[in-house]
Amino acid sequence: MSSVPLKGIPETFAGADVFITGGSGFMGKVLIEKLIRSCPDVGQVFVLVRPRRGKSPEERIAELVKVPLFDKVREMHPENIQKIVPICGDCSELKLGLDEESLKRMENVQFVFHAAASVRFDDPLEKAILLNTRGTREVIHWATTLKSLKAVVHISTTYSNPEIFEIEERIYPAKMDWRKAIEMAENVDSEVFQTMSQKLTGFAPNTYTFTKGLAEQICNDYHKELPIVVFRPSVVTNTEEEPVHGWIDNFNGPVGLLVGMGIGLMRTGYVNLNNRINCIPADVSIKAMIIAAWKKANEGPGQLTVINSAAEVHKTADYNFLIYDARYVYYKHPMSQVLWAPGGTHAPCKYVYYLLFFLYQVVPSMFLDMALKARGKKPFLLKLQRKVFDAQMSLKYFTDNEWVFKTDNFRNLAHDLLESDRETFSIAYMCLGMQEYYRRCILGGRRYLMRESDDTIPAAKEKLKRLLMINKIAKGLFVALLTFILYKMVYVPYFV
Repeated sequence: MSSVPLKGIPETFAGADVFITGGSGFMGKVLIEKLIRSCPDVGQVFVLVRPRRGKSPEERIAELVKVPLFDKVREMHPENIQKIVPICGDCSELKLGLDEESLKRMENVQFVFHAAASVRFDDPLEKAILLNTRGTREVIHWATTLKSLKAVVHISTTYSNPEIFEIEERIYPAKMDWRKAIEMAENVDSEVFQTMSQKLTGFAPNTYTFTKGLAEQICNDYHKELPIVVFRPSVVTNTEEEPVHGWIDNFNGPVGLLVGMGIGLMRTGYVNLNNRINCIPADVSIKAMIIAAWKKANEGPGQLTVINSAAEVHKTADYNFLIYDARYVYYKHPMSQVLWAPGGTHAPCKYVYYLLFFLYQVVPSMFLDMALKARGKKPFLLKLQRKVFDAQMSLKYFTDNEWVFKTDNFRNLAHDLLESDRETFSIAYMCLGMQEYYRRCILGGRRYLMRESDDTIPAAKEKLKRLLMINKIAKGLFVALLTFILYKMVYVPYFV
């Protein structure tokens, strides 16, 4: 990334049409908001959307912009909301499911951000290839027809090669030919293909990382024809600063862990407490993505840019911090919907984990579900615990291991900014320290995931005090009962 553009970022995007896939996802929303707020003269922002749950693309976009994330842009540039143009399509379909009218409308697109992907680790290989790999091919193929194209940013993941534990900002050798993978997904019987999946993927941890790795190979093969950036975020978490503190719309990553522990749903886990989880705030990663597109617009095709949008080691948290040191967060800002007093025990091995999971999470959920059913409400906790268990198992490879990410290109993005853009597009992160960041995370989880307003915190604290007292009494009764049983089993027969 050598040459520096003479025009700033807002000027570069002024009048430029943008195409975004995955715009309804977490990162996609943050990207759309940042573009229409900080690049106010941007052209049309075309967002690929599928009709879903009986809602048209227009209805989905109208619903998307109602979230608090867009409050600030509504204040500053309310007219820019109209620049978001829904385009009916689907990344899992050939030609992205686009009709001729849509293709005509978007023929002047200058910037493409491809963020659509299935992030489910347990997707069948066929489905993951068609969406994550073939979908990327279809975006790239369409991009070759754009005469005014300035940059294509493919959003990948730092874990696209998870068997390598020191990840550089480069493309690694292919594990499989992407053309052959797509051909097989299209033509081989689904059941047969599924039985072959482990062998085909080289026993990869999951289909997500495998197919994202294949997608990077496509970008590599086309980088001489198109101005392409492969942008790899690590674990993307709540916004740190903008447009609001702590915004998030999913339970993935450490925020889900903190919220689950905070409401008393998660009471045991089996992870290496010393391992670090590499998290990057969503707003930081999105700003870096826009900067990368701005730089690539000046460079043109011929050189593939790979960026690891990851945190430096000293700005990462280990699981010990998240599980124990961060407890003060959900005691300071408890959830109103807390089910039981937060707490629990870390399992030292998988067999202890299975036992503790049954005793601490399954058994209480059974009783709570029975209580819900008795009150005429729908039981849900056992089903939820099943999902928690499956999630912990699917993440085991990642909690058992630790990665180091080289981030020279990522850090250099800040150095390349023009003076006029340094404040608006600053990618400094964890500026107030990790404890403050995760305090904002749990508040964000409370506000945007649990939908609890801050004025309910005092009542939630009182509820938490009662639950803590009940928890102590319950533990005391359990110890007393256990002591009595042992006494009856050991001492009484001896004296008789």
